[in-house]
Amino acid sequence: MSKRVKILAVVIVAVAVVILAYALLTPQTDTDNTDHMGMWGNHMSYSSGNVGLIAISSALIVLSLMIMILWQEYEPLPPNLMPVIPPASGIRVAPEEEKKTETEEQSHAQTRKVDADEVIAREYLVLRLLSGDERTMFKTIMDSGGEALQKELIVRTKMSNAKVSRLLDRLSQKGVITKERHGATNKVRVKPE
Repeated sequence: MSKRVKILAVVIVAVAVVILAYALLTPQTDTDNTDHMGMWGNHMSYSSGNVGLIAISSALIVLSLMIMILWQEYEPLPPNLMPVIPPASGIRVAPEEEKKTETEEQSHAQTRKVDADEVIAREYLVLRLLSGDERTMFKTIMDSGGEALQKELIVRTKMSNAKVSRLLDRLSQKGVITKERHGATNKVRVKPE
């Protein structure tokens, strides 16, 4: 689709350039009959139709050039940014639940699997809605078990302190993480649903 859009934009630019050239190269002779003492002999001017064509073709050229430069197709997440499936051992089971019967254990395991699938689906959706560096930061926090210190994120992502701070502020504004003071740094947590 991207190639089609860019080819269409090139065709529109070409047509707009031809229309612009026509409008600029076909001025009309001024038919003013007043005496200007020879100062305006054969004065050429553009009709309102030519001015309209110039304006429309100029706008089409600018719009098409913007489309050619800025158009981007949807790109799926790279494999290294896909969410990691949390291990089943990460789900805590209360001691009284360990005494349940076999069928209750199986139904509970299915519930845990559904919960884990929902978490993965939510994480995947969040990752798709974030920009490149925001994705990397969110993925790094998720790989840390859903929470991390800001200074750890600086080391893991190899980004500057200022950049990490800006990214965390943006993620916090988007509502996907929370930040709280933790000594000389911040503790960052993925916001629960």
